[in-house]
Amino acid sequence: MDFIPFKDVFFYITAIVMVAGALLTVLVKNILHSAIALIGTFFGSAVLYFLLSADFVAVAQVMVYIGGVVVFIVFAILLTSRLGEKTLEVNNLRKILAVFFSVVVVVLSVVLLKEIGTTVQIETQDFASLSEIGKRLLSPSDSGFLLPFEAISLLLLISLIGAVVTARIPKEEKNAEEK
Repeated sequence: MDFIPFKDVFFYITAIVMVAGALLTVLVKNILHSAIALIGTFFGSAVLYFLLSADFVAVAQVMVYIGGVVVFIVFAILLTSRLGEKTLEVNNLRKILAVFFSVVVVVLSVVLLKEIGTTVQIETQDFASLSEIGKRLLSPSDSGFLLPFEAISLLLLISLIGAVVTARIPKEEKNAEEK
């Protein structure tokens, strides 16, 4: 009789919760509920990082994404009362485009991961120390993470712009309120 270790069960529970949170994030019509579901999804990914013994990355996930980006978006939503009360309408063209681009991203990810493979050998001595993480994070070499670091910077910039655009009142509504 095979015994399933606790870590495996915890991984599958966390993965199911993350997938449910991600689906709620994109399917719920109320933007505040969507942001709360996004917090749950990010927290689930932090739990997965802890399961992989990547404590620094897990804490960074909580601090940067949950503590920064999502909380900023939630405050922007709560400070604009009109978004907490109304639901945003999404037309069918946007849904079709979202599904199309999601499938393209998944296919590209699978193709790239198959091409890269999993035969990367790394030295584990002082691999998780803070100084080594800093050196590898900003190293432009093949073993460095300068490109993903810059991609995360762009992601944060895009989320900031998205929060501002979401909180902005259209000119038509502003003129209607003034009259």
